[in-house]
Amino acid sequence: MATTQTRLGQQAVALLDVALRVPCIFIIDAIFNSYYDPGSGWAAAMWKVLLRVMGVLVSTVVLLLSQKALFKFYTLFFAVMLGVAAVLINYYATSHIDFYSAYYKAALGFRLLPRNGPTLWLGMAAVQLMFGVGYVFLLNLQSVFAALVVLDIMMPLWGLMIELPVDVRQLVAVFSGLALALNTAVCLAVRLKWFYYSCRYVYLLVRHMYRIYGLQLLLEDTWKRIRFPDVLRVFWLTRVTAQALILVYVVRAVRRESGDATGGATDGGSDA
Repeated sequence: MATTQTRLGQQAVALLDVALRVPCIFIIDAIFNSYYDPGSGWAAAMWKVLLRVMGVLVSTVVLLLSQKALFKFYTLFFAVMLGVAAVLINYYATSHIDFYSAYYKAALGFRLLPRNGPTLWLGMAAVQLMFGVGYVFLLNLQSVFAALVVLDIMMPLWGLMIELPVDVRQLVAVFSGLALALNTAVCLAVRLKWFYYSCRYVYLLVRHMYRIYGLQLLLEDTWKRIRFPDVLRVFWLTRVTAQALILVYVVRAVRRESGDATGGATDGGSDA
């Protein structure tokens, strides 16, 4: 039983390892297939080339990371995404949503709970609380800092609860976002040393393999270590599936438009 669970756990980790490397291939593919405008100036062209080179370089480094370093990289990445989502939701809610003008209409058209704002506010609070807990968990913050971060994320919603003016609510949302951004920058700066040593470890490992075994064995070892055949297989299957779905959607849209045009022409001819 324990052996079966261990085997399933190893397969799940291997599957996750492959899935987390596939986006790097998508990014590299998108960079090489992106449109280049030759009419732009030399400064804009150099900037675009620099961005493309940096994108390919970073994607390649992430693709070649060890399994442990790859998981940690994506942990930090998802933490940053949760923080960005929480800030955007707070700013949008405080700027564009008036909870206390919301009404709930039943099926018969009667207005029930005309001040239904608290229900929406509680829903927003639940979403932001999940984002805050996820952010704290992924960054592994201490208890005191974790509580402060969650309070910071929830602070703009308190302005909605006590019905502060819109300008004050926006100011609170901006300060809350700046505080969360500062905390994220500090956490990433602390872990930048780990990222540097991870990249250096990969470089030293590649150089050591190259000096001892040569280029062929180096490529074979890297090919097996990052499970590159499985990564390419998932990439191509995903891309072909996405292109097939887009093609089906385009064909249906064209048929629908041609059918509408034919129907309109027929109606016009019958009216004449």
